Amino acid sequence: MLHLFTALFVAAVLEPRFAVTADVQLVVPSSPSSQNVVASNFFGISFELSFMNEYFGNDTDTIPQAMLNYLSQIRSRTGSNDVRIRVGGNSGDVSTYVPTQASPMLILTDPDANSNSQPVNYGPMLWEVMEKVSEEVNGVQYLIGLTINTTNTDSVIAGDATKFLGNHLDAMLLGNEPDLYTAHDQRPNVVNYTVDDYIGEYSAALHDISNTTAGDLTNGHNVAGPTVCCDWDLATLLDQGYLSNFTNVLKYITLQHYPQNNCFGSYQYQLVYYTQHGNLVDLAAWQKPGINIITGNTTGGAPRMLMSEFNSASCGGIPGISDTFAVGALWSIDYALQLASVGYTAAYIHTREQGISYNLVTPPNVSEINTGPWTTDPPFYALIATAEILASSNGIIVNDLNVSTDVNATIGGYAIYDATNSSLNRIVLFNYGTDSIEFRLPSGIKATNPTNATVKYLSASSITEKYEIAWGEQTFLGAGDGKPISANTSNGWAYANQSVDCSNGCNITAPGPSLSVVFLDSPSSSSHKSSSGSMSIFGRRSIVMGSGVALIWTFVLLWIFE
Repeated sequence: MLHLFTALFVAAVLEPRFAVTADVQLVVPSSPSSQNVVASNFFGISFELSFMNEYFGNDTDTIPQAMLNYLSQIRSRTGSNDVRIRVGGNSGDVSTYVPTQASPMLILTDPDANSNSQPVNYGPMLWEVMEKVSEEVNGVQYLIGLTINTTNTDSVIAGDATKFLGNHLDAMLLGNEPDLYTAHDQRPNVVNYTVDDYIGEYSAALHDISNTTAGDLTNGHNVAGPTVCCDWDLATLLDQGYLSNFTNVLKYITLQHYPQNNCFGSYQYQLVYYTQHGNLVDLAAWQKPGINIITGNTTGGAPRMLMSEFNSASCGGIPGISDTFAVGALWSIDYALQLASVGYTAAYIHTREQGISYNLVTPPNVSEINTGPWTTDPPFYALIATAEILASSNGIIVNDLNVSTDVNATIGGYAIYDATNSSLNRIVLFNYGTDSIEFRLPSGIKATNPTNATVKYLSASSITEKYEIAWGEQTFLGAGDGKPISANTSNGWAYANQSVDCSNGCNITAPGPSLSVVFLDSPSSSSHKSSSGSMSIFGRRSIVMGSGVALIWTFVLLWIFE
């Protein structure tokens, strides 16, 4: 073995083709091309109304500490910005609000209903619990779903929610996926539910919430819609009167969209689809003409774009795909950053009842949520990593670096700029492959602290891994209380943070599979701290660039001194 090591080392030194050169030369613009500013709390959580009790208990006395710990992990990374939570979904459109209902805060009313739209009775206790959660974690802002299919209910729901949530009520979503009302038989007396029908119902709902116990709730620009997902064209809807009629009350223009569905036991895309960065670029371009209408209006008070629900596949995800490191963690971050780069203000990843493959975390049975161990699933790592990527008191602008022109490339990268001075705060590198790739960051970048950059890794043992996952030397594996523990960086799937001098350019080795984040701003917290370790050898691979295959034969030897 020693002779083999010596031979490889000599070959690396003497043979030019074994020189330590970068596989990918990054081209980093000196300033961002976009003007879309996002905050550290860009990435939020969407909870299906029917199953809120599985995560938050039955009343203010039974909120699980583990759930509070999970949310606190996000909140500790968002600076002055509250955690974003949306409460609603399909069940929000078919459930009944009971103003006198206390504990339990939710009661399932039709156990035989479609599993993707289970109605409940709920009451003010839901808002009391949500406000208590906000107090416990030092800040949560809520999107809440209101139905537009029951006359004179919205005024009561909106009034109670405003009473209990106060300033923590971000906005009210009127209706949910109206473009599917006909397909889902939610308007049985309407043969073909149209945009005109929807605009009429939306107007009626607005009239409802203009007269509540909390006053006229249309005055504060805290209403959102249309929350279409599938069949309607956003630009057409906006032009047909939605925007002109409701601009004065709208805070957000909302969409919901998944790359595919698993509603009928079959699906179109396999795991490899999610590992190819170009596919999510195309996905984020859905409804681009409508998005351009909204992002093109930069006047104060104009509604902003918001993705109120997404995940890897609708109707609960796909086991073996949605619950993997590649999709739940890497793809979720990649897609969130892509949405930030094309004009969205926020995006909410959806979670449902226990046993659903795309969930963020897995609680124990309802009877044990305050005592039993919780399991952290891949998407939760995406939430905390993204919050750190987007951290800034000035706001952030995200640019896709377009690191490869090959539609099948399994690499991606973003530049993260400070919104005030356009300095480069971070570089984000994705490697969905099994072997390492070296990226070259050029010299001359405008960064706050390039001489003492820190590289943090989100990594796992394989793209299909579910639990052996680490971010920045920490993991939730073996921790059942929502608090991370130190990861063993010699186990082959967790990597120590690295210090790099990028003042004259630098090479960043991205292990496979992983997310590598280069922090080029001043390291201001222990979450960015550098750690020393032992010698690390990352394997290399052949990578596809453009229309050909570049065979990269290099030997990388990194010595980290104590």
